[in-house]
Amino acid sequence: MKVDKLTLGRIFDHTERFEAPLFQRPYVWVEDRNWVPLWDSVKDLLDHRLAERAVRPHFLGAIVLDQLRTITGKILARQVIDGQQRLTTLQLAFASARDLAEEAQFHKHAMALRKLTDNDVPLSDDPDEIFKMWPTNADRDVFRDVMKAGSASKVEALLKKTDSGDKLIPSAYLYFYAAFKEWAESADPPLFAQRLEALYTTLRDDVHVVVIDLETEDDAQEIFETLNALGTPLLPADLVKNYLFRLADLNHQPTLKLYEQFWAPFDEDRSYWRKEVRQGRLNRPRIDLFLHHYLTLMRAEEVNAMKLFTTFRDHVESNGSDAAKQMATFRHYADVYRSMEELELSSREELFIYRLEQLDTTTLFPLLLEIFKRYRNPERRDEFEQILISLESFVVRRTVCGLTTKNYNKLIVSLIKQLRQADDFSPVAIREFLLEQSSDTNRWPTDEEFRVAWMTTKLYRAIRRSKLRMILEALEIASRTGKTEKVWVERKLTIEHLMPVAWERHWPLVIEQSTAEGIEKAGEHRSEVIHRIGNLSLLTRGLNPAVSNGPWLRKRDEILKHSALSINRSFGTIQVWNEDSIEMRSAALFDVAKKIWPR
Repeated sequence: MKVDKLTLGRIFDHTERFEAPLFQRPYVWVEDRNWVPLWDSVKDLLDHRLAERAVRPHFLGAIVLDQLRTITGKILARQVIDGQQRLTTLQLAFASARDLAEEAQFHKHAMALRKLTDNDVPLSDDPDEIFKMWPTNADRDVFRDVMKAGSASKVEALLKKTDSGDKLIPSAYLYFYAAFKEWAESADPPLFAQRLEALYTTLRDDVHVVVIDLETEDDAQEIFETLNALGTPLLPADLVKNYLFRLADLNHQPTLKLYEQFWAPFDEDRSYWRKEVRQGRLNRPRIDLFLHHYLTLMRAEEVNAMKLFTTFRDHVESNGSDAAKQMATFRHYADVYRSMEELELSSREELFIYRLEQLDTTTLFPLLLEIFKRYRNPERRDEFEQILISLESFVVRRTVCGLTTKNYNKLIVSLIKQLRQADDFSPVAIREFLLEQSSDTNRWPTDEEFRVAWMTTKLYRAIRRSKLRMILEALEIASRTGKTEKVWVERKLTIEHLMPVAWERHWPLVIEQSTAEGIEKAGEHRSEVIHRIGNLSLLTRGLNPAVSNGPWLRKRDEILKHSALSINRSFGTIQVWNEDSIEMRSAALFDVAKKIWPR
């Protein structure tokens, strides 16, 4: 390879185009992490230049280029192996300075800046050859529109019409336009031209980049991965994309066709796929979360979240290295994954996913990719629902019984491995596997164990509020009959103690022996019983504090007056609410729970 340190003027001042290949990630630079530090560095250079102090060039990092073969009549082009984000940002900055100069009627300055953004190609048949930088496919339309807009007002109008995933490029232009304008206009009007000239000179001469030109024997893929390993902030999915399309190119497969068919949706809907979502204590881009689930399913083994790309590469190499087939499979499961987040509200599968999320049990998702792929169709609807019921019962019963979730990763991997070996993902095969587990870390609680935990555990204290709320919501839905109106259960209802925690004022103890010991024991028993499931219900945030610590009959009447929930209607015939009432309601709710979550 050849390495040289060049000014931006040396890079952009002649007719040449830098092309980002289709397998590059889209534009991801943002204001706080990227644009502001770049402008701060340039502004420091400007201050030195205007004060006639020695200027030390600012080093902007390295770009890696590979020479492209161009046919006669086409301008010289190089492929950007690494550095697309820098080059795109610099072109947007130059364009904003150019348009600012034009707007201020400084045409010579605008013309000088235009030489750094536009190629001189009057005879070209390709209108896009005018651009010195040509970003990856997903960004080309919005980049073209911004670079040709000619003014900040037109870019602002463009920004309002642009989809959320494509707003970064126009936003970058507008950031630099506003920053340059504020800086240039902070001086007296006669000095505006001097500042524009300083801005042009500083951007052209004082910002340096190390350019690495690859030669024929250099492995572009290896260099790309090495640069990423040294700290380039790429997602594992970006490396997967780069790897697959490099592999397709080596195998002479139609990369552009493959991109349009299998990968374009990831780039076109980047606001979905690159959005950070919570998993456990961490936030991760959704596409990397999917990649993790996908690899766990494909390999039937635990996958290290820090080694997603190397695991994917190993997977491809051990399965024939056919890039087209790998892309097709990856795309198909990605569509399944997305369908799991776009379900009809209150459908059985939507309730299932919602309940898993409330239980914080996303470790089942690798298995669910295969289940949704095979069974979510009208012909296999019954089997599909049987599987959802078994899996949901397994995790809910373990939650109520206070059993650990720490071994779920290994359990699901073992289940996938067994099902895959037999090519049998049926409801019977899944149920039999779960029923075979016998250790505390894996077993499916029996009806009796479930009943004892349900009746005696202080669930309000034992499990997180979101989990308990979900259980009460499920009881509400299952309590309805064919004659019950279908009322949407708001998922922000609060959990209410029917007999309040502060029961002493309106809820006197009724005991046979009024001895000090008897009163103490009765009080201790009540303080335990009030946190059991039979004493809990759901109310709106407005109703909850209004009835919180009042006496039973007043509280009951307010609940019956305002609540439309089935689990609250039975209170109408109850004149006294005490420990026996709580016990009876716990038992009645258990009969419902056992039907929702059978074993």
